[in-house]
Amino acid sequence: MINSPAMHKKGLYLAILSAILFGMSPVACKAIVGQMPPALLAGLLYLGSGLGLTGVVLGQRADVFHILGSLSWRQKALLAGAILSGGVAAPLFLAYGIRYGTASEVSLLLNFETVATTLLAWLIFHEQIGYRVWIGKVLIIGASILMIFTGSKEVQLSIPGLSVLAACLLWGIDNNLTRELESIPASLLACMKGWSAGIFNVLLSLFFFTGPVTAFQVTGALAVGALSYGASLVLFVQALRVIGTARTSTWFASGPFIGTILSVIVLGERPPGEYWVAALVMLSGMFLLFGERHGHVHRHERLAHSHPHGHDEHHAHEHDKDEDKENHDHFHVHEPVTHTHTHWPDIHHRHLH
Repeated sequence: MINSPAMHKKGLYLAILSAILFGMSPVACKAIVGQMPPALLAGLLYLGSGLGLTGVVLGQRADVFHILGSLSWRQKALLAGAILSGGVAAPLFLAYGIRYGTASEVSLLLNFETVATTLLAWLIFHEQIGYRVWIGKVLIIGASILMIFTGSKEVQLSIPGLSVLAACLLWGIDNNLTRELESIPASLLACMKGWSAGIFNVLLSLFFFTGPVTAFQVTGALAVGALSYGASLVLFVQALRVIGTARTSTWFASGPFIGTILSVIVLGERPPGEYWVAALVMLSGMFLLFGERHGHVHRHERLAHSHPHGHDEHHAHEHDKDEDKENHDHFHVHEPVTHTHTHWPDIHHRHLH
């Protein structure tokens, strides 16, 4: 069933694995960035994502032109917005934070993406948010405020820290736009973002910025991009479609703690005491989501779309005899139904509350 505990766990695991891959990126980038211009780093990361996912898309034999041609004008506008906000602009801000800040600071502040994503999901799409999620977000906001002040005797704002927060806000916009594009396979969506954002930022760097760059740095950035931005984004989009935006983004917050640990072990960074206080507050905020349940009587209106699915109470349509009934993807129709069960805001449960 689409909302069974097993599916919820699958969404949770997808979000956490995505977070781990992404959480490793600040440390890996800090180790290779050197004097590389932030725009070039951002471009190479997304080019690596596009390159890696091109093979996946070709292997899936997706009819790219048919998929894109079937999009409505609204969906095309959402796709363009997701690419501009999450692929072009956000990596520039993040790359600046990585270049001039510490890996531990960047890693922890990436948790603010969950706050931005959840607030926008609530304000714009009216996604149901439980009290556990709200308390968790408040704790993350408080910890983020503590983090953006430097450890000097005089209170000063950390410009690299603010830059990371700006990237998180832009990714929050991207996440909420992406959730409305379920008709595009996750791998194809991530591949398009990778190529578009990668080419734009590399050209931006070549025309306006200079700095010494080695073959090792270029290769390293492409490899990090393929894993931490390509594979991670595919897993993230798949989780969005199973457990919704707010819950996916909250579990995604586990990744930055991986980056924090690696920054200490690999890079030898020694964050000040207030950093660890902020880390503890953020960690407690993330775990408030654990055990959340949501269920009530709700009505499904008639809906026709295409996405990967199996047999459950939401997919009772007929199939060809030779069709794989456990895992398949085709155009199908949902007839109206009213029922009650535990559910999350996946693509079948975006009703008002």
